[in-house]
Amino acid sequence: MMRRLSIICAFNFILIFLVTCKNSTESEEPEKINTDHSTMYVKGRYLYNSYGDTVILRGVNRMVYYMDTEGTESYPEIEKCGANVVRIFWFARDDKTVNQLDHTIYNCKNNKMIPMIECHDATGQWKNLWNCVNYWIRKDVRAVIKKHERYLLLNIANEAGDNSVTTEQFRNEYKTIVDTMRAAGINIPLIIDAANWGRGEQYLLENAEYLLAQDPKHNLLFSWHIWDANIQEQRIKNTIDSAIGMNIPFIVGEFGPNERDFGPIPWRYIIRYCYETDTGWLAWSWGPGNSDSRLDMTRDGTFSSLINPWGLETAVTSPYSIQNTAKRPERF
Repeated sequence: MMRRLSIICAFNFILIFLVTCKNSTESEEPEKINTDHSTMYVKGRYLYNSYGDTVILRGVNRMVYYMDTEGTESYPEIEKCGANVVRIFWFARDDKTVNQLDHTIYNCKNNKMIPMIECHDATGQWKNLWNCVNYWIRKDVRAVIKKHERYLLLNIANEAGDNSVTTEQFRNEYKTIVDTMRAAGINIPLIIDAANWGRGEQYLLENAEYLLAQDPKHNLLFSWHIWDANIQEQRIKNTIDSAIGMNIPFIVGEFGPNERDFGPIPWRYIIRYCYETDTGWLAWSWGPGNSDSRLDMTRDGTFSSLINPWGLETAVTSPYSIQNTAKRPERF
């Protein structure tokens, strides 16, 4: 048994060593752009911070709106795993103040992680999409976005629409939304989720090039949520490869270990293939708070309570974990 454990430990050390070597010796690193922007921005398929440093997103979703609104407890714990981004669960409601939105964005950044704010009001509901847009363009909310624009990402609406949304509807509505938000002075990268509860990758692959071209700032990212039980690894590979072939900025914005009781999701493959292709990802979710506790990465929100295997491997121990592959921007 001891000999067997020694072999396993040695194998894991070699895997982590090889991943570390890739981070330092990769020959196909994206071009470093020596320029200064007022916001983060995209160029080709890559995201850059405002100073021109490449950012491959590696982080988690956190339901701070319910659990820890300003993130004072959550963000220091997430920071310990080396994440460079937190997707901040939010609602366009009046039970939380704009000051709390301001504080949660600041506290995330103050813990060395990029804040990605998202609006959950339209989840699966196309008719509610403009509830999110109207919130973002509100004068007081716009002031908060402007205040933090140098390091802020904005996910327009979480998983808006079911599978009845047509490709034409998706394209036309998001063009209007992007135009509206740009006209309101919101210049930061806008993230567009796939319809069909985030699962319909075709909405992104068929519309991304058009929407990028139509955006006055050409500053969009496209987010696929992998929630189909028993999804085949080949579908994941094909989707990511297609996005790369089209040279569009594409991330996996949500995924977990399973879709409730319907079946597993190949999360180990997701984090490995995303690493191999420089594709950003955010795990769902840091927890606690999920109705299905198997999706929680932690028991109580602390780094020390990461649950094995889902939480611990994804955040720390896998060679493809956040801790072993995330790079934080040198500057914010």
